[in-house]
Amino acid sequence: MRDSQHILIEGIGGIGGVIAAELIRAGLQPTLITSNPAITDAIRRNGLCLHTPDYSENVPAEVFTSLDEVPAGRVYDAAYLVMKANGVIEAAAATLPHLKPDGYVVSFQNGLVEDAIAKVIDRSRILSVSVAFGSNMEAPGVYRRTTSRNMLYIGELDGRITPRLQALGHTLEHVVPVTLSTNITGILWGKLMWNCAVSGLCALAGWTLGELVATETGQILFLHIYTEVIDTAAAQGITLEAAVVDYQPFYLDAQLDSTAQAAQRQIVADLAIPYSDVKPSSLQSLERGRQTETAFLNGYVVEQAQAAGISVPVNAAVTRMIGEIEAGTRHIDPANLDELKLLVR
Repeated sequence: MRDSQHILIEGIGGIGGVIAAELIRAGLQPTLITSNPAITDAIRRNGLCLHTPDYSENVPAEVFTSLDEVPAGRVYDAAYLVMKANGVIEAAAATLPHLKPDGYVVSFQNGLVEDAIAKVIDRSRILSVSVAFGSNMEAPGVYRRTTSRNMLYIGELDGRITPRLQALGHTLEHVVPVTLSTNITGILWGKLMWNCAVSGLCALAGWTLGELVATETGQILFLHIYTEVIDTAAAQGITLEAAVVDYQPFYLDAQLDSTAQAAQRQIVADLAIPYSDVKPSSLQSLERGRQTETAFLNGYVVEQAQAAGISVPVNAAVTRMIGEIEAGTRHIDPANLDELKLLVR
């Protein structure tokens, strides 16, 4: 399993497009599946147009809209699943016939999707990645990496450092630096709490991260969501690891006095400095009339908390309220956060 392996990349949005372009720049020849005819057509005409802080380049690629278009009999060593979480189960099931007998899938999703994927493909054939770099698709086939070099954390679900994990790491080093983890579940939970707080609250309010953390209500709700996720992880026996930001300063301690609580809120407010313009994907999805990944974020926390016998009222309310926005019975509005805050008084 070297760089000569046959790779399938499914989901050529902001993250998938950058990964695909960097691998092609490094001399690999992945096959791309877009699930979007406009993206397929753009890449066939112009290649993948990649912009980074260091260079801009167009690279040609073999691209199809669906797996049904892949030439008959072709099979792959690895399939990178880089679509949104709510499409990953169907994608994994459809990918299975296109894998070699020892082939595997690699999950790049926000949230915890591995248990869901394991319902359609054997758990031993799943590797996970936690993405810690910024990118977006500015137009079909046009991608921008917004940071020069950040990190990918990769791991086997059982924590082993296997030859195939090392091979995956070697390949993905062409994109950004890679860390091989013996506790990828802990890293995924570390990122989960960030996404639960940022993505859920910004989606409800219609705000960027900077706008959210500039308000006392946003700061308080951010802390409560983090605390609920940390408590749920502890109840499930998960050893957390920091991802995106260190989670420990965001844990609410009931013993803190008012001065200490104000200092803790200020730590949240300071997130506006590096992340002020971030518009989370859940808000972008709602603005486009699409389903969010909330079921795999806040909704997953609710499921795990229920299984552990604990209560997570803020995450439960976020899940319900975003579901109402998706159903058209609630609007995106900052007033949603005022309603949420009633739960934590």
